[in-house]
Amino acid sequence: MAVEDAASRRSAAGTAAVRAAAEAAAASAKQALEKGDFAPPSAAVKDKLHKAIKKPKGSMALIGEGSPQLSSATLGGFDLNDPAYLSEQFRIGGCSGVSVRSGERQLAADALRRTSEEQQVAQGEFPGPLPVLAHLDVVDEVQLAQAAADGASAATLSLQLNGAEGTKALMEAAAGYGLESAVRVANAEEVATALSLGAKLLCIGDCSLPQAGELVAELPKDVRSICDVRVRDARDLGFDALIVSDALIEVCIRDRVPPDAVIKAMLAKGSVKYGLGMQKGRLEGAKEQLGSLAM
Repeated sequence: MAVEDAASRRSAAGTAAVRAAAEAAAASAKQALEKGDFAPPSAAVKDKLHKAIKKPKGSMALIGEGSPQLSSATLGGFDLNDPAYLSEQFRIGGCSGVSVRSGERQLAADALRRTSEEQQVAQGEFPGPLPVLAHLDVVDEVQLAQAAADGASAATLSLQLNGAEGTKALMEAAAGYGLESAVRVANAEEVATALSLGAKLLCIGDCSLPQAGELVAELPKDVRSICDVRVRDARDLGFDALIVSDALIEVCIRDRVPPDAVIKAMLAKGSVKYGLGMQKGRLEGAKEQLGSLAM
């Protein structure tokens, strides 16, 4: 299914649809800017996400991401479609970052702002605020300005969607707003181009897991990699981080456990049989542990 979705997204028709949706989002952002609904911030890039997902060799960080449900899904009164609730769960569960998608898979129109605001509640506490990744299809820098104004610390930039020249311009614009650029790539040619542009954070998706593994194996040591392939197990491929979304929420609904319990099970030293949170470690097919144990 993941391979089929990737092929559809990167087809001529799929790319055109993605671009059309992104252009509509950009037009909406421009209108909001003209109305004074947000002010473009100016800040220095702090590489929060790059630093947060740097783990010991052989381990992998988790980046939590909400997955919208067709009907209201609750756990003891907590709404699994609520960005603020999920934001807190990802933090206390041990994630290294939070990803917020836009478009068809977004939880709410204001999900990015609400997630960023919730993270700031933990300022001065442990665990403290997590870096927030705006998981966008960007075609105009005004989208980056809005993401930064909403509190994001990083944003995805699709190399396929914008080409080398366009991606470089967006990377420079993102830096001006204090955003890290997570350049999205899907093949060796795009990886090479992204590296030539100076990208230090790559989001690898729209490909199969074996293909993703081949790409990450060739990356320089100072480049961080995020796996955005819809799979259940990416531990042994050398990624720095894995975005956990649909599969995570599915386990929460199926087994009636909160997201933080599932995340802790994935990160704890626990097998399917003995994992923290009973048997919830099976989400990633864990044999020992997903996150902090060297593989």
